[in-house]
Amino acid sequence: MTFIDSFRCPSLLANDSASPSQSHSSDRLPAGSDIRTRQIPARVLGLTLALTTTLFAQNGDKAGEAQSPLPAHLQVPPAPILSAEAALKTFQIAPGFEIQIVAADPLIHNPVAMTFGPDGRIWVVEMSGFMPNPDGIGEDAKVGRIVVLSDTDGDGRMDQRTVFLDGLVMPRALALIGDGVLVAEPPHLWFCRDTNGDGVSDEKTEVAADYGITTNPEHTANGLLRALDNWIYSANHTTRFRYEGKGQFTREPTDTRGQWGITQDDTGRLFHNNNSDPLRADLVPTEYFKRNPYLAAPAGSNVGIVRADLPLWPSRVTPGVNRGYKTLNAEGKITAVTAACGPLIYRGALFPAEFSGNAFVCEPSANLVKRIMLTEHDGAVIGRNAYEGTEFITSTDERFRPVNLTNGPDGALYLVDMYHGILQHRIYMTSYLRRQVEERDLAAGNGLGRIYRIVPAGKKISQAKFDLAHETTEQLVRHLHAPNSWWRDTAQRLLVERADPAAVPLLRELASSSTSPALGRLHALWTLEGLRQLDRPTVLAALTSTDERVCAAAIRLSEKWLAQAGDQEIFARVRDLPSNPTPRVTLQKALSLSSSDTPAAIVTLADIATQCGRQPFIADAIVSGLVGRELEFIKVAVAEPNGDGSAPAVTLATSALLKSGDATAINGLFATLSPAAGASVWAQAALLKGIERFLPKTPEGKPVPGTLPVAPNSLIELATHSEKPVGIQAAKLIGLLKWPGKPGLENETAVIAARLTPEQKILFEKGRAQFAAICAACHQPHGEGLSGLAPQLLYSRYVLGAERALARIVLCGKEREGRVMPPLRALDDESIAGVLTFLRQSWGHNAPPVAPSLIAEVRREIAGREEPWTDEELAKFAN
Repeated sequence: MTFIDSFRCPSLLANDSASPSQSHSSDRLPAGSDIRTRQIPARVLGLTLALTTTLFAQNGDKAGEAQSPLPAHLQVPPAPILSAEAALKTFQIAPGFEIQIVAADPLIHNPVAMTFGPDGRIWVVEMSGFMPNPDGIGEDAKVGRIVVLSDTDGDGRMDQRTVFLDGLVMPRALALIGDGVLVAEPPHLWFCRDTNGDGVSDEKTEVAADYGITTNPEHTANGLLRALDNWIYSANHTTRFRYEGKGQFTREPTDTRGQWGITQDDTGRLFHNNNSDPLRADLVPTEYFKRNPYLAAPAGSNVGIVRADLPLWPSRVTPGVNRGYKTLNAEGKITAVTAACGPLIYRGALFPAEFSGNAFVCEPSANLVKRIMLTEHDGAVIGRNAYEGTEFITSTDERFRPVNLTNGPDGALYLVDMYHGILQHRIYMTSYLRRQVEERDLAAGNGLGRIYRIVPAGKKISQAKFDLAHETTEQLVRHLHAPNSWWRDTAQRLLVERADPAAVPLLRELASSSTSPALGRLHALWTLEGLRQLDRPTVLAALTSTDERVCAAAIRLSEKWLAQAGDQEIFARVRDLPSNPTPRVTLQKALSLSSSDTPAAIVTLADIATQCGRQPFIADAIVSGLVGRELEFIKVAVAEPNGDGSAPAVTLATSALLKSGDATAINGLFATLSPAAGASVWAQAALLKGIERFLPKTPEGKPVPGTLPVAPNSLIELATHSEKPVGIQAAKLIGLLKWPGKPGLENETAVIAARLTPEQKILFEKGRAQFAAICAACHQPHGEGLSGLAPQLLYSRYVLGAERALARIVLCGKEREGRVMPPLRALDDESIAGVLTFLRQSWGHNAPPVAPSLIAEVRREIAGREEPWTDEELAKFAN
């Protein structure tokens, strides 16, 4: 399905029911409140809109595409507004489970995210401005809130609401940090504090002014997950943050991840998704890949865990999707996700053991929650549907819109239900979907929402009060090995933020003891890292753990000692850890030892490559840390006659070295190919494959000439052996390589030097810097793109095509294969022209530079446009 087939971000309707007088209030709701009496204004608005807007085309309509009505045999039931109690009757849930109401309208409105405070209260993001009507009129109103829900009578259902912060425009996420709350209100990331103890924020400090965009709420930053490694990660954003205390944060670049929602497993691996792709993961911490800018499209980040068309089984017809006129099956149902969001790895102990580590994914356009079972084999994670022909939760209520999930302190699964009809932002809504909204009055019912608890059937959940913020340091350390992840995660955060020196010996003891629970040791190690109190003896002790999760973490945390060439003990301990039976340990050894700048580390890495080089991600892990040392590794690896297991790493190292442009090292590389060097057949094949990988490719995969700084003399010599397969391959590669002095190319350097004016050269250099800062995280430093995330720019028809089409893409964004590039219109004309000039003149490209005046002209032509461009629309600007 294409990206605009349905909902992309769970941020929906406005609240028309709460009066301004309720702001900053804390009120116990009267028993028997009837939420349905509060829906009249929204219904009137919905009916009015239905009468006045059907004649107008929608932004999501594609020129020339017929939007046929639903087949006559499909009977679409009505979609009445139900109370939370009535909605319970519409659910079908997996055997052995039940759903309980935790909070419901009118206590909450338009919830899109939640988290538990240390005292068990629930903090909720209310996004009450999104699409208050099908035209989105009024979505810029300051009606968003952060509210805190309390259960004052201990019955398990929230009954008191306190508005911590209001007056927000489309808030999307929150995280409890230090003595305040991080709040995402794009483009702002705020740190909000209550300084006088009245439960209301009275201090709001800007942490970032570039946290997402405001022009397209379906594609902007959210998440704010504080992960095991003490960094705060987001979905749909390229920066991670770390709290340093006293309201101060550090930030650094990271890869963008997913679209709406982000989660982690027990070892801190990040999982995410986008609307048309149920589940992806970073199985390698992506920060490692930033060490080597010449390693193109490394494997291990943004890994697809299940196929995108994983079967979907709604329990009701689903005509209310954006392109339902062509995507529904004969029963009137979608069969694959179009609105996947809010992923969660279940990390509790309340569910049966087989649920531990499973992924749960919200699909609001299909009114369901999917369970995906995860298994690991040889370092790879593979997912599959937990059920055939059904789902973990489905509903026959079209207004049930699950948008987020949370692990609770009690081990239960908590579900955020936005509960309303409209899912599609006006930027993408089609005329077909508009009719669906109007026919069933789906615009009615603004200001509703629920939070549910999913528990094993008949299981009594303790409602005992607690408050970790007021527990002793000793108690918090004990919570690090609690069975439910919420206690472990919260205790780690509080210990790091409290910075009590008394915690250090307790943490070191927990991390070092072989009798401590594995997850307790894991959290203790990362808590010490967060406190900057991790010492060498503790790391050495943890390296002896027989649990591969603890051992792998210890290797990662030993890197500051591995970087010291004189610490032979830690190096030897890591080197001698067994590889084959423990894929996680092997992977972490490859990642960590590749940053050790010693000959002994190179030898160890070559051994790892020989033994385990075909294991997923190992080759990429090795080469990621070898920048500037690829040739050393290649020489050691190819010297082993039976080392063909290291072929994948040799291939990657060869490609990376060639991309570096280091003439001396490249000469040395080609020398290893010389027949006189005596390279084995496997080594020659791996080196030649690396040269082939180095060659630029068109988006269709066709190789185009690559440029070398020196003549590949040994490759030329090898090509003379036409009787051998390696000679034939070498000859083919020579035809696709360019170098100074190659016959027929003597004047190419002078031509390239002369094709830019001095002013254009300045623009080019400015664009190079802007590309590295803004674009390279997704599109990669050399334009190869990132599978499942960002398209290739190298030899792209848009990069090399008409300037006006390219300018439109940058100014408004572009949708492609289920994903949308965000607009960069906030950049000035000169910056955009610089980036485009850099793209059109780099990596072997030779398209005309782009002038700032052209960007200014196009900006005027499309003033007022917010929606991203489609291929069909851009075709008219191709010439």
